[in-house]
Amino acid sequence: MSEPYDAIVVGGGHNGLTAAGYLGKAGIGALVLERRSIVGGAAVTEEIHPGFRASTVSYVVSLLQTKVIRDLELKRHGFEMLPLDGELAVCGDDYLFLTGDDNHDRREVERFSHTDFGAMKQFDSMVQEVGAVLRNQMLHDPPKLDAGVRDMTALARLGLDVRRLSPDRRHRLAQMLTGSARSIIERWFESAMMRSMYASACFSGNFASLDQAGSAIPFFHSAIGELDGELGAWRLVKGGMGGLTQAMASFARSVGVEIRTEAPVERIRVENGRAVGVRLESGEVVSSRCVLANTDPKRTFLKLVDRGDLDEEFARDIEQLRMGHGSMKVNLALKALPDIRFPELRNGNRWSRGDVAIFPDIEGMEANYAAAAAGRIPEEPRLEITTPSVIDDSLAPRGQHVMIILAKNYPYELADGSHWDDIKEDVADGIVSYITRVMPDLADVIVGRQTLSPLDLETVYGLTENDIFHGRHDLDQLFSLRPHPRAAQYRTPIENLYLCGSGAHPGGGITGAPGHNAARRVLSDLRGR
Repeated sequence: MSEPYDAIVVGGGHNGLTAAGYLGKAGIGALVLERRSIVGGAAVTEEIHPGFRASTVSYVVSLLQTKVIRDLELKRHGFEMLPLDGELAVCGDDYLFLTGDDNHDRREVERFSHTDFGAMKQFDSMVQEVGAVLRNQMLHDPPKLDAGVRDMTALARLGLDVRRLSPDRRHRLAQMLTGSARSIIERWFESAMMRSMYASACFSGNFASLDQAGSAIPFFHSAIGELDGELGAWRLVKGGMGGLTQAMASFARSVGVEIRTEAPVERIRVENGRAVGVRLESGEVVSSRCVLANTDPKRTFLKLVDRGDLDEEFARDIEQLRMGHGSMKVNLALKALPDIRFPELRNGNRWSRGDVAIFPDIEGMEANYAAAAAGRIPEEPRLEITTPSVIDDSLAPRGQHVMIILAKNYPYELADGSHWDDIKEDVADGIVSYITRVMPDLADVIVGRQTLSPLDLETVYGLTENDIFHGRHDLDQLFSLRPHPRAAQYRTPIENLYLCGSGAHPGGGITGAPGHNAARRVLSDLRGR
């Protein structure tokens, strides 16, 4: 058995690398253990066909904290962001192409409604304003429910942020946190196109009915983002998402962190109620003063920790965490850009430089959710498509492209005893066929394809029940309740075991915040000892 490390980080995803970077910067001897052959977790760049590289799971950044970018010197280590240009929303036989230019966007929206452009500006402004309350909590520990002095300070800070809002904005904040997405959308917008577009945005970040209380919370996912001072901005990463996590790994190594790949952890070792290291699947035992788990809470507490080391009531609560995100990925290698069915968008192919969302109307999306909840495949899926090689020519051979497709409302558990390994390519064929309604020649320009079913997202990338957020963003699974009141401040019921992944506050997305906050907690505890 080797000499003990100060800290072991289980999982080399972006939050694990963030935590390790901060620990190393503070002079803490840290070891990152990653089960795959590359670090990055779900934020990686991989070859999907000879000569074609893609961000296979996570594919854009918006929520990455500016403080993390600066503190870990990511730009000096090769991290570079590239702007997307425009948003194309396609619903049924019509479309809406938004560029950010008010004159252009007003004309686009007025094809469907003479009031919805103003409503869109007001709604987006409102979400940004009330979202600031949540944005300001990203890099702070949530208070404990049995608040002490430190927790009272956190509660006071939150209360002051809410107090700064006008009475109307406090009302809107409460609505967004507790109301249904459908009622909010119908209150703000009159046209079917705009209502469907905003409903589609909700389904992108959730797996719930639009009528469920709290189903509007995904609207905050873009509101709390800030990149280079621009609120709500979305960016690609040069070289794919691996460009971010490789920069994080480079910084971590530069401050003395050791990173081992192909080192799957079998068990977090606990002695006398304290985490004392890990045992690898190879049988190797590695000791440490503390362990940070970048794995999701269910994997951490129900697989990596022995059940006998947990309070039974806590373990049962963890078993009941709601997981699942209804996601499936199809990544394509293309010999050329596909054509698009709308003649007015063909000039210059500007549509290909931004985000493309294809979705049915609200009732169709609700039907998709109901189908997925029953284990069935949706007939008209909600798709989000980017073609990053149009902006970043390092990803594909000259003149050729990669296309990334996020498909929503696909069940993790299939009905009728079906298995994803048997049907996933047929389902991917259906997704491509569905896209040809918008891009008629897409099938003709495909030279390679990678299909990642909901099951693949679990088995390959370690996302339990294919949940990219490590636990759903429902109101009772956020803030001081994420993932449990006894593990909401990164410490867990097992002494010296910490959570540093998206299953902890503030939740999922490429933020670096859980890793930052967990590292700060560990440093405070180590210094206190």
